[in-house]
Amino acid sequence: MKSTLRVDGLANVRDLGGLERKDGTVTPKGVFVRSERLEQVDSDGWQALHSHGVRTVIDLRRPDERTGQVPTTIKHIHVDLDGSDETDFWAQYEEDGRWGTPLYYLAHLQALPDRLALVLNAIADADDGAILFHCSAGWDRTGLVAAVLLRALDVTDDAAVADYLMSFTNADAMAELHERSFEVEERQQILGRFGHTAESAFRDMYGNLDLESWFSESCIEPETRVAIETWRGAAASPRPV
Repeated sequence: MKSTLRVDGLANVRDLGGLERKDGTVTPKGVFVRSERLEQVDSDGWQALHSHGVRTVIDLRRPDERTGQVPTTIKHIHVDLDGSDETDFWAQYEEDGRWGTPLYYLAHLQALPDRLALVLNAIADADDGAILFHCSAGWDRTGLVAAVLLRALDVTDDAAVADYLMSFTNADAMAELHERSFEVEERQQILGRFGHTAESAFRDMYGNLDLESWFSESCIEPETRVAIETWRGAAASPRPV
């Protein structure tokens, strides 16, 4: 069963535990949490996260986006997943709107493998305890990292898609909490121009996410690969390690 998590100040938060894997098992709870920006989290919210086991927060946003504070009891790591200085890569995706959809994920992994490698290294090197990773909406950059982690444990396509679509389900609550639009209709229109729905775009990307090849080509350290493919030792790897 999908793990639920309620945190004051977050509307797009969830534990990635309880998702069905292809071998019939489920992902372990209390290892990875995904969310949107943390600025609205109050003391009760931080206590809920701490009680859930969160001991590390990884902020995936660009340097000029970073705001808010994290309690001293939780380690705070910043990793620019986008690669904000990679203007040549981003120009086409920003121009046509694909930057806010899964339609850029595979190209990003291929063209900028060092960016994901930084995130995975941070995950592997983190202190014991659950890791919360987030961007601004907890949707796109967070969705890319979540997709990689779910693929690493061979989470089924249906379960991975359902997790991604939860951000659409949570969009109204996010808009109310953060007092800003998360452009749901615009996202859907952009996807439609490229022949996709939100579901089909993520499903197509996830089905073509060849993590084995990415690991082989990225020259990532073996210890990091093991940490990702076992969810920091919390689960059996779907491949020999």
